[in-house]
Amino acid sequence: MKTYMPIAPGAVKTQEHTRPTFVPNNLNELHGPTNGNVTLPLVLDWTPMNTYDLQSKTGTRRLYETVLSEAGSEDDITRYVDKGKLVSLWRTLRLPRRVRIAWESAYPELRQ
Repeated sequence: MKTYMPIAPGAVKTQEHTRPTFVPNNLNELHGPTNGNVTLPLVLDWTPMNTYDLQSKTGTRRLYETVLSEAGSEDDITRYVDKGKLVSLWRTLRLPRRVRIAWESAYPELRQ
């Protein structure tokens, strides 16, 4: 599902309100890789450090932060994110407010 950050009446619209956040309809759709190295395509990560080592908790966390923030479709998320790892790392992920709100609204269990 494609969501946008809600805007209060009279508030100034910012990028947070105009940039979509993609959230899958079901967490069970997340079957991304759980080990090895993952190189993201340029549309998701245009930096020179676009390869992530999933053996490392830091590498996995950085991959998820990038994918959840930069996804252009639900397919980007289902391709690179694994449900079990996402749930275990959720509280440690540094995400834009719009992303955290969208995911926690769809899946309140992530807040716990």
